[in-house]
Amino acid sequence: MYANGQHEAIQHQEEFIFALAQANAPQFPALSALWEAYYDDPRISSAQASALLHELIALLAINGGSANKSLVNTVVRLLPFFSMASQGGHEIRTQSD
Repeated sequence: MYANGQHEAIQHQEEFIFALAQANAPQFPALSALWEAYYDDPRISSAQASALLHELIALLAINGGSANKSLVNTVVRLLPFFSMASQGGHEIRTQSD
């Protein structure tokens, strides 16, 4: 994912976040939509980045919070990137492997 000269990625081993979101898809529409388009190189608007930011926080909260180390590491690493895009009004360009 690329925005405003910054780069971030969801690694293959981190894709479990999408399975967690799919388990309660109505609560995580932005994460579910990202997963559906994940391998199609979606563009993510700043509004979508804001939704993803909040959904990642909620995902962490309902899946063990700080006790879930693998989820904490992934979410905490992604939050600043989505926040930057959201606050700066930057579109995120993606490129799958």
